[in-house]
Amino acid sequence: MTIDILKQAIISLFNFSVFEENDEKTIFTAINHKKVVLNKKKAQSVISELSTLSSEQDIELFNTYSYEVLIRKESRFSLFRKIEQNDDVNKIEYKIDKPTDTYLFFFLFNLNNQNTPIILNSRIMQSRFLRIFDKLTDSQISEEELDVFNVIKEIVPGLETLQVKSETIKKRIEFEALVYAFLFNIGYNTDKTILPLRFIDEFTQPYKMGRLRRADLDEVEPPKRIYINELILHYQKGMSTESIEHQFLSFYHVLEHFFEKIYNDDILISIKAELTKPNFSYKRNKDILALIGLVQNRLKYKNDEFLVNEPEALELTLKKFIDDTDFLKSELEDISPALINYFKTTEVPFSNGNKVNFESGTRDEILKNLSKRIYSTRNAIVHSKETDKSKYTPFKDDKHLFQEIYLMRLISEIVIISNSKEL
Repeated sequence: MTIDILKQAIISLFNFSVFEENDEKTIFTAINHKKVVLNKKKAQSVISELSTLSSEQDIELFNTYSYEVLIRKESRFSLFRKIEQNDDVNKIEYKIDKPTDTYLFFFLFNLNNQNTPIILNSRIMQSRFLRIFDKLTDSQISEEELDVFNVIKEIVPGLETLQVKSETIKKRIEFEALVYAFLFNIGYNTDKTILPLRFIDEFTQPYKMGRLRRADLDEVEPPKRIYINELILHYQKGMSTESIEHQFLSFYHVLEHFFEKIYNDDILISIKAELTKPNFSYKRNKDILALIGLVQNRLKYKNDEFLVNEPEALELTLKKFIDDTDFLKSELEDISPALINYFKTTEVPFSNGNKVNFESGTRDEILKNLSKRIYSTRNAIVHSKETDKSKYTPFKDDKHLFQEIYLMRLISEIVIISNSKEL
C-alpha cells in the first residue's frame, strides 16, 4: 500500500479533489470549497503499521497482541458512545471507539477495491461535514482538526470499531472469542445489540443500492401508486432486519403471497385446454381419467387441504411478473458489475442453487434457473437439519447468502410494483 493508493481511495469515495500538494502534505478541497489535509508523514507511519498486521475477511485487522473489527449497532445512525473496559486480571483492554488511523486506511482501501460508489452523497453526511467547519472560526482551525482521517471518522455514520488489546500473545480465534464475550456482556446487561461485521458487503450494501435510488428525502415524491399492504410489510421487514437469512425469507414471502392463486390459475388453464381439445369427449372414460390424472399430478392432498407444488409455483410467479430479464440484469449491473458474472459462474455454495446466466438463453430458461436457485436456497435456510446435505449455517454461510439478497430485493420490488394500482 502507498500514499498514492490512499489518496485515490479518498478521491473516489468522497469526491474530494487535490487542491495543493507538496512533500509534507496533500490538501483536498471538498463541499463548498472546504479544505482537509492529509499529513504524509502520518500516512507513511500508518502504512508501516499496516505491514505488521494481518486480515482474513477484509474487515478485521490483528496481530498477536491486538484485534480490531468494524461493528454494527441496532441502527447505523445510533448516537456514538465511546466504551472502554479494562480486565486487570487477564491484562486485556476492550474499547468501542472511532477506528484507529491504521484501520481506517485499511478500510478505505478495501472499500475502494469493492468499487463502492461515492459515499458523501447523502444529505446527512454532507451536513456532518459542514458542521465540522461551523464549529470553528478561521483563527481556531488547526491542521490536526482538519486532518482527513479525523474528518472521515466524524462524517461517516456507523464507523466504529471494537478494539481488543492483550499484554500476552493470543491467536486470532482467541481474540474472536473475546470479542463475542464482550459484546454478549453488553447485550445481556443493556439490551443493546452490537455485532462485529463479518465481511465488507455488510457495510457497503446501502451505498451500492443507493446507485439505483435517490438518496435524499427531499427528492422523494409523493406516491403515485397504491400497493398491496401485506407485500409492503414483508418488504419493510426485509429492509429493517439485520439478520441476512430473515432478509432473504422476507423478500421470498413477497413472491410466496401469489403462489396459490397463480398455481391454481395455471391448473384451470390446463384443464380448459384439455376440455376444449377437439379429440376430448366427456363420454369416454379414458378422457375423463386423463383429466383426473392431470389434476392429481398438480395438486397434492395433505391434512385435509390441497398443497401447491411450491417450486413450480415459484417459477410461474417469476414468469408472470418478470417480463424483461434484461431489466433485472441492468439493475444488478448498476449495483455491482461483478454480480452478473457471479450468478453466471457460481452456484450457491451451501444450497447448490443453480447458476443463472443473464447474458444468454431464453427468458424461460433464465427464469427456470433463477427459480431453482431461489427455491434451493430458501430450503437450505428453512430446513437446516443435521442430516440435510444442503443446509445454511448462520455466520459461516452469510457471505454467500449476502450475494443473493441483492437479487431477492430487486425481484420483490418488481413484484410489488407489478401488483400496484395508479392513484
